[in-house]
This record gives sequence, structure tokens and C-alpha cells, in this order.
Amino acid sequence: MSVLVDTSVWVEYFRSGNNSEKLDFLIDENLIVTNDLILAELIPS
Repeated sequence: MSVLVDTSVWVEYFRSGNNSEKLDFLIDENLIVTNDLILAELIPS
């Protein structure tokens, strides 16, 4: 199973850490996937 994490989730995670334990788990388990559009939205900020 892989989880595509949307830009809005990443922004919230980096700004306030909301739901960080859930995202941290997915990161630790190497279950996060992304795409070029999400990266393009995140990198400039």
C-alpha cells in the first residue's frame, strides 16, 4: 500500500504539525508517494 499525500497535507504538517504522528508513521514505513505536481507546489515555498 502507498499513500499519495496532497500538498495541503504537507503544508499543514510543516506549518503546525497537525496529525504529525500519522504522517510520521507513513514516512517511517516508507509508504509515502508523491508526484511532480505536488513537488512543484511545495518547492517554491
